[in-house]
Amino acid sequence: ALPARVRPGTAALFLHGSNYGTCREFAGRLADEAAALGCATEVAPLDAYADGLPADRPVVITAASYNGRPTDDAIAFAAWLEGEHDLTGVTYTVLGVGDRNWAATYQHMPTRIDARLAELGATRLTPRAAADASGDLTGAVREYTDALRTALLTEYGDPDATAPADEPGTAYEVRALTGGPLDALAERHELVPMTVTEAYDLTAPGHPRVKRFLRVALPDGVTYRTADHLTVLPVNAPETVERALAALGADPDTVLDIHATRPRRDGLAVDRPLTVRELLARHVELQERPTARQRELLAAANPCPPERAALAALTGDDPRTLLELLEDHPALREALDWPRLLGLLTPLRPRHYSISSSPAADPRHADLMVSVLDAPARSGNGRYRGTGSGHLAGVKPGDTVYARVQPCREAFRTDTSTPVVLIAAGTGLAPFRGVVMDRAAARAGGAQLPPALLYFGCDAPDADYLHAAELGAAESAGAVSLRPAFSAAPVGGAQFVQHRIAAEADEVWELLGAGARVYVCGDGARMAPGVREAFRTLYREHTPGADEAAATRWLDGLVGAGRYVEDVYAAG
Repeated sequence: ALPARVRPGTAALFLHGSNYGTCREFAGRLADEAAALGCATEVAPLDAYADGLPADRPVVITAASYNGRPTDDAIAFAAWLEGEHDLTGVTYTVLGVGDRNWAATYQHMPTRIDARLAELGATRLTPRAAADASGDLTGAVREYTDALRTALLTEYGDPDATAPADEPGTAYEVRALTGGPLDALAERHELVPMTVTEAYDLTAPGHPRVKRFLRVALPDGVTYRTADHLTVLPVNAPETVERALAALGADPDTVLDIHATRPRRDGLAVDRPLTVRELLARHVELQERPTARQRELLAAANPCPPERAALAALTGDDPRTLLELLEDHPALREALDWPRLLGLLTPLRPRHYSISSSPAADPRHADLMVSVLDAPARSGNGRYRGTGSGHLAGVKPGDTVYARVQPCREAFRTDTSTPVVLIAAGTGLAPFRGVVMDRAAARAGGAQLPPALLYFGCDAPDADYLHAAELGAAESAGAVSLRPAFSAAPVGGAQFVQHRIAAEADEVWELLGAGARVYVCGDGARMAPGVREAFRTLYREHTPGADEAAATRWLDGLVGAGRYVEDVYAAG
């Protein structure tokens, strides 16, 4: 049996390479797990150790890539790693986080870090682990956490460690509760209450793919820069909560007093008793597809042999959400007690939205464009309405949302010194509306600006041409040249943005020759690959003798120079 704790004085270093905070969050969770074993822990970005790694404690690295390159907080570390160093005595382990949709660069940096550390003489504590954002991300991180825990106790465990029960020194334990019921949740995610001042549809009435406009007032002391994100904590829809109550056989008014047996950063942020309805509405995910571990727990808890067998036979290809599985296996009703159920449910996560305004136009408000996900459920049972977008689709002026400003990557910020080619589809237009506002303000101040082309995809001019009048006025003022592509009403055969770029290849090529920077925002599954292919084709057509490999090297060079920058998401 493994010891219960590590030897006294054992420390561990947790380093992260993270642009949007995911790897930083995972590093913090892993540090919590190690701290629970008795480790003294430190969490820091990889660049904090760009001059060398310590040999007096294991180093746990959680890292992602950006287009195959290091994240913003790991650039100096990656450069140091390519030098010649003697890392004999350094013990390390790597958790890579990526998205398999980007097959060419999937896990590139984590793989390189792991291999290079070994080449320089460091010793692996565990094999490198790979977590896929388009797969079972939660399950992969949980498996790695278990492997890390086992390795720490195996290598650094105290054979004499026991876990004696603490003798209470007093008759009562008292906790003083201050603030409001959501304060612990807000503190966990560094959120503040913000008031919605405007909310309306940007799309035409009856258009099936609704895009919603939101304006929120920023509290005193909260500022933002163009292209930043607003991170918002959603609330589960009342009808979703009612379905969950029915599936669980739970009384919505039962009051739960929840205390974590082992506090952890990815646990529930609850500091006072709350009702079951409050728990299900504000604290847990109800519409995610279950991980392999969650399916195992559901099968183990099911008292009905046929249902248990059916759950045990499920694979990751099953399209049903956790809530749908509960509904489809009625023997689970009342079969899960609250401790097991809370271990099964994932805490509700904040969602990230690109801010669609500019502080040059209004520094006290931030605008959002929200694409409302409302489509037939993949399972074939009814409709699926997105948790985050559904929540924001329902808020009204005067309502409160819990949110924070999240800075975008520095590489995604534009300036007015070079030409720019901005490319988006749908609500990927959001950060570029802010860029256009910046340029319009500069033009109003008399500035002469280099060209800016804005390619953006819509369905039709009278359906979802977002902020059409405002953008048209900016074009008339010389701030931007608009290049819409209408998929349902193509002009000149340009159905999508990549088609219009191809049709105007000479103009785009000329701007690239003048030092233009390219920025792409929106759908990473279809639009972004199509745009990359359009640029490779553009290069081949303007470079005699160039083949596909040369075009790929050229585009990689633009990426490496910070002249082709993407802020995209994997659809679905």
